[in-house]
Amino acid sequence: MRWTFIGGGNMASSLIGGLLSDGAAPDQVQVFDVDAAQLDRVTQRFGIKGISSTDLIGADDALVVAVKPDKVQTVCESFAERDASNAPALYLSVAAGVTSEAMASWLPSASPIVRTMPNTPALVGLGATALFANASCTDAHRAAAEQLMNAVGITVWVDNEPQLDAVTALSGSGPAYFFYLIEQMIQSGVELGLPEGSARELAIQTALGAATMAKEAGPSPAELRQQVTSKGGTTHAAITTFDQHEQPATVKAAMQAAYDRAVELGKEFGDS
Repeated sequence: MRWTFIGGGNMASSLIGGLLSDGAAPDQVQVFDVDAAQLDRVTQRFGIKGISSTDLIGADDALVVAVKPDKVQTVCESFAERDASNAPALYLSVAAGVTSEAMASWLPSASPIVRTMPNTPALVGLGATALFANASCTDAHRAAAEQLMNAVGITVWVDNEPQLDAVTALSGSGPAYFFYLIEQMIQSGVELGLPEGSARELAIQTALGAATMAKEAGPSPAELRQQVTSKGGTTHAAITTFDQHEQPATVKAAMQAAYDRAVELGKEFGDS
């Protein structure tokens, strides 16, 4: 199968780079973008083929729909009249909020669709992606989708598509939560007397170190927190203050809001 990307933006570029780093040959990857300048940037950067029309996409292609959510219907409908012998072998979407059911209604009957929910750390090869395959997908389709997304991080499969809304609230939007905390830690460090550069370096490295420990160490995040929280110490004072200000409830409310919005978007795009 050849990987064909519709859209050559940041997420597509990260996936193309991941595929090539993972051993894919440049002639196994091609891209289409209505923005000629964007298309030229991607093809020049990676040494891959750019195509000028979706008519050049056929049964040998796994199609990666990497456009903004409001453009997915237009992309899918451009393939709606294809017969099985000329339709892409797989449709894989990285567009947020557009359900596989909506895509199926715009595509040829029984199209194999894998919907994914990646996040922005995929841009640096540290993504976390959840995938859902519709009933038309075979094991080979699932393996191909997993291969693609594993090229930029880790993958998990969900059993039912609504779980992707929870994934959106957790890992899809999650990087911004950590950026927000880092931002606040830097600002607080400056207010406590540190130079901005030092506060920034310390906060970012602390986040990196904590995440690495949580991933590689045996104990759970809760156990790791308890290990560094001596009763009566400085960390205990900070954690106690978080609890007094209902930080757990704030996180829960924020993720619920993200989840609710993900559900709303799915309805909006499905009704479009």
